[in-house]
Amino acid sequence: MRAIFSLYVHVPFCAAKCHYCAFYSVPLCAGGDGAALTGAWLAALRREAEILRSAWGGKIPVRTIYIGGGTPTAVSPELWRNLIETVDELFDLSHLEEATVEANPCSLSDDHLAIWRGAFVTRVSLGVQSLDADELRWLGRLHDAKAAMRSIEKTLSYGFDVSADLIFALPRQTLRSWRNTCTQILSSGVGHISAYQLTIEPDTPLGKLSWAAKAAAPDGYPFYRFTQWYMAKKGLAQYEISSFAKPGLECRHNLAYWRHRNVLALGPSAWGYINRVKGGFRYHNVKTLEEYVDLTRSRLPIADAEILAGQKKGEEAAILALRTKWGIDFKKFKKENFGGALTEKVINVLENIPPRLVGFERDEAGNVERAWLTPSGMRVGNAIWSEIIASPIN
Repeated sequence: MRAIFSLYVHVPFCAAKCHYCAFYSVPLCAGGDGAALTGAWLAALRREAEILRSAWGGKIPVRTIYIGGGTPTAVSPELWRNLIETVDELFDLSHLEEATVEANPCSLSDDHLAIWRGAFVTRVSLGVQSLDADELRWLGRLHDAKAAMRSIEKTLSYGFDVSADLIFALPRQTLRSWRNTCTQILSSGVGHISAYQLTIEPDTPLGKLSWAAKAAAPDGYPFYRFTQWYMAKKGLAQYEISSFAKPGLECRHNLAYWRHRNVLALGPSAWGYINRVKGGFRYHNVKTLEEYVDLTRSRLPIADAEILAGQKKGEEAAILALRTKWGIDFKKFKKENFGGALTEKVINVLENIPPRLVGFERDEAGNVERAWLTPSGMRVGNAIWSEIIASPIN
C-alpha cells in the first residue's frame, strides 16, 4: 500500500502582528499591494505543489489538511477559491478525513464560510485567546468578546466542527477571568478547545518587554489544573497536553504530528516530516515570503532538514506519544525499528516515575504493554520527557 499524507498549508498574511505571535507572517497593511503579495504567494504555492506531484508521479493522497497562518481569513474570498482549486487539482482527496482552516473573528466573513462549505473544509479553528477586554488588548488582538462569540455562532450555523484557541497565565489574569472565558466559550457549543500557556518568545513584541513586565505573568500551574478539571466536567476529554474535545471531535491532523506520520508542508516557513524506516526526514521551507516567491525556483523551497534515526527518533516518538491520552503501545514501538534496548529504557524510566503520574497496561505476566501520562503526569510532562532523554540505554 502506498503512503498517505497529511498536508499543512501556511498562509503567511495577517492584519497585524499580535504581541505574542512567533509564527511567520506579513501584515498586509504594511506590505504594499496586498493583492500582488497574496497572488505571488499562491502562484509559488502552486509551483511547489506541482513539483511535489511530479516527484510522486501523480496526485498525492491526503488524509488530513490544515490551513494555518498567519491568518488565513486575512486573504480575499477570491483568492480562497483559487487556493481550493489548486489543492483539489493537485492532490488526491478521495481519502480525506478532515480539513481544518484557522480563522480570526475580525476577518472571518460569510463569503469565507460559504466557500469552505462548498469545498472540502470540515473544521474551523478560531483564534479567540480570551473574552476579557483587558487581556485581549494586552495580547494585541483586534477583536472583542462579542465578535468572537458571533464568529463561533456563525461558523457553527454553517455546519462546521469548531475549535477555539485560548491562552492562559497572562499578566493580571485571574482564575475567575479564565473561568469566565472557558464558561462562555463552552456555552457556545464548540466541541474542541486548545488551551495554551502564554510563552514569550524573544523575537516578539512581548519578548522585548522588560524583565519586570515578563515576570508579571502568573504561575500557569493552577490555570492548567483548573482547565483539566473544568473541561472534563463539561464533557471535553483531554486527549493531548493542550487539547480537549468532545468524543469524536479530536483534531486528526494534529494527531499526525504526535504519531510521527507523514506531513507535507506548503508555504514559507512551513515544516514537514516524512516517516521512513531508516530515519525520519524533517524539513522546513525558506523562512520569508521574498525567498518563497522566487520566480526562478524550479525545485522545492526547502531551507534546512534533519534525519531522525535510531535512538533520537525513538526517544522523540516516545515523547510525542506521551503527549496523548493513548500513550505508548510498546509492541508497536518495538516493531518500528526502535529495538528492545530502547523499549526497555523507556519502560524503566516510566516505572520509576511516581505511580500517580503514569498509568500502565500489562499482560498476564506483568510485562508493560502500554503506558500513558495521567492528568497529574501531563502537568509535569516536560520533566518526564527530560528523564527519558537523559537516561542511558543499558
